[in-house]
Amino acid sequence: MTKKEIRNTINKAVYQFVESLGYQVSDDSDGSYVTFSKDNFKTYDDTIDYHRSRQECCVLSCACAESKADAEKIDEFVTALKADIEFKKAIMEGDVE
Repeated sequence: MTKKEIRNTINKAVYQFVESLGYQVSDDSDGSYVTFSKDNFKTYDDTIDYHRSRQECCVLSCACAESKADAEKIDEFVTALKADIEFKKAIMEGDVE
């Protein structure tokens, strides 16, 4: 897989994971960030921004506890996905005994 294919695979999995947590995915079409939000959030400050190429979440310090906790879950999910993909890539290349 190319780096772009890996990035797209991870992002697609993240969107599915986020939706399973009850979030809506909003794409502002600028190509860099996607915003995750829930209907019960009181302000925009509670939303989670996800950087597509760095594959990490960003929340404001004043965000609700739920947003902060979910952002950590999403980042942990991404870390696990990256490790899994690297392991599968190593297997395919014969680098694992």
